[in-house]
Amino acid sequence: MERKTQSGYLMLADISGYTSFVANTEIEHAHVVLSFLLENLVEALGACLTISKLEGDAVFCYCEEGNFPQGKSLLGLIDNTYLTFRDKAQELWTQATCGCKACKAIPTLDLKFMVHHGDFIIQQVAGIKDLLGTDVNLIHRLTKNHVVESTGWQGYALFTNQGLERAQMDKTAFIQQTEFYEHLGDIKTYIM
Repeated sequence: MERKTQSGYLMLADISGYTSFVANTEIEHAHVVLSFLLENLVEALGACLTISKLEGDAVFCYCEEGNFPQGKSLLGLIDNTYLTFRDKAQELWTQATCGCKACKAIPTLDLKFMVHHGDFIIQQVAGIKDLLGTDVNLIHRLTKNHVVESTGWQGYALFTNQGLERAQMDKTAFIQQTEFYEHLGDIKTYIM
């Protein structure tokens, strides 16, 4: 069956500190914390974007060309989602009634966003929908970047040049750096 190539925004909202959090805390409480935070991410992002899937500590979503709601800015969506994440994490931490490692470590979690605009195909295999394409590969590769080393930030929004230009944002408000990925080459990124 032939699938039609589509264009649009691809976004990955990824919880920073997840691996350490899971490895160094009690799984029962870590699970509750992470489930709560991921549910809130899905709710916040799902208002404007299509949720493709959960990827452990990340929410992968997209918006087909022309479907981003009028009057909504992509950066506004990211800002609101980030603030909601931080508020919910703070709420969990302050309302924790136990002294377990997971409850104490909630403040170590943060949120980062990778945003790109490109092409993809929505494929269906064994009844499961998934996105396919070089730009889909790129959005996932962007999680392996040098932002923490260059800025010290655990929480940030990283846009590719294509994502930033499509959203018509002022590049001077961002820190620019170039990442290199095998098979994809140099990728110009903008971080806030």
